[in-house]
Amino acid sequence: MTDSTINRRHLLAGLGAASLAGLTGAPALAQAAEIPIGMVLPFSGATGPYGPDMKKAADLVVKIINDGGGILGGRKLHLYVEDSETNPTVGVTATRKLLDVNKVELVGGFWGSPIALAAKPLILAANKVEMVSASANGITDGDTKGLIYRFQAKSSQWGPAGAKVMTSLKLKKVTILAQQNPFVISMIEPFKAEMAKLGGQIIDVVQYNPDQASYRAEVEKAFGPEPDGVFCLSLLTDFVAISKEVYRGGFKSKILGLGTGADADGAYLRSVTPEVAEGIHHLQPAPPMDSAAYKKFVKLMGAPEGTAFLFAGNTHDQVCVTALAMEHAKTQEAAVWVKSIREVCNPPGEEVDDILKALEMVRAGKKINFVGAGATVDFDERGDQLNRSFLHQVIEKGKNKIVEVVT
Repeated sequence: MTDSTINRRHLLAGLGAASLAGLTGAPALAQAAEIPIGMVLPFSGATGPYGPDMKKAADLVVKIINDGGGILGGRKLHLYVEDSETNPTVGVTATRKLLDVNKVELVGGFWGSPIALAAKPLILAANKVEMVSASANGITDGDTKGLIYRFQAKSSQWGPAGAKVMTSLKLKKVTILAQQNPFVISMIEPFKAEMAKLGGQIIDVVQYNPDQASYRAEVEKAFGPEPDGVFCLSLLTDFVAISKEVYRGGFKSKILGLGTGADADGAYLRSVTPEVAEGIHHLQPAPPMDSAAYKKFVKLMGAPEGTAFLFAGNTHDQVCVTALAMEHAKTQEAAVWVKSIREVCNPPGEEVDDILKALEMVRAGKKINFVGAGATVDFDERGDQLNRSFLHQVIEKGKNKIVEVVT
């Protein structure tokens, strides 16, 4: 069962009448039988394009679990969804509502490091579980009480992947152009270290503040010396402005951007002309697209074979892992079931990617190694996800083309 208090802008962003029916048409379940879980997702603002598919994926797997008999002796999951509006202040308000009003055991979703970081103290103080699709290293730093799990690559893992792409493109003299935020800053030193290891040279690091009126000075400083390539660590809004500035300035250095800027689920290509976007490379964490689990997920989402859902699989996996951990621990109490996450996700154990089969095996006392749609969902002792891969794409003639998968 799902519920939501997403705002008018979310509705206008394109969920449409079909989604609203899912929010209001389900028959009421007895409150005592429900297990409340929540997600804070973006439906508006710079990361708004990702929210609808992330919500759809979570809704679908909640329905599968509930239709399959629920968990803990037949109890149903009730998913509450709030809009972060890509704003940390709004995200904190949404988190507080989920904790105080909806009494959730999990606050998941969290596309965006600033929002995940801002909500972290509230969730830890309530002794509930936070699951994020966000990269800033600080999310799992410090005393997390073992309550935080990351369904995404850490920022520091993005840097080496970027250096490998630069090297594969034979770009040796490189400048970094970076927005100042926790997500991005954590990438810089690992990128520099990997470039040095691979024989590259960092010419300069140019940083800027988000939401500047103009990025002309920073673009001229980064591109003016004519490096082989520029690693643009930007999000959607600023990358649109930066790439237009690069095009107007006639700069020829190759651009490697982040998928959060140069893709954003197609939002970037809808914001610039094909001439501006032509030849831009970008990368971001990706699901294991050739895996059986991911192919099943694409079919579940009703999408064509080969569709790249870069973040929707993460919310699908968050629901699955929560249900499996609760079933393994035989309780909905967050501080208890969180300790079962690695028990049901990490090897050793029989690999299984079907959530209903996995729940059945857990009930039978079998050791499982659950495999998710977004990743293998193996975690280290800090709650950081292991074995993430990155998708390297290039924009050609107004379309994204897959170049390679980087590990």
